[in-house]
Amino acid sequence: MRQANAGRAYADGTAIESVLSEFIEAVQAGNSVPLAKDGEVVAVVVSPEVAEAGRRALGQ
Repeated sequence: MRQANAGRAYADGTAIESVLSEFIEAVQAGNSVPLAKDGEVVAVVVSPEVAEAGRRALGQ
């Protein structure tokens, strides 16, 4: 990860860190986490094992 610049202002990452923590816990429990925009699923957070199995199934 990059080091923070001393002269640069950064947004508070507390909210995103909390959400990411919940996503990680859900995935570690064996769940997938769909991400939607305007009611349409645009991505899904899954474990590395599930992602790799999907890639193999697609022949990649």
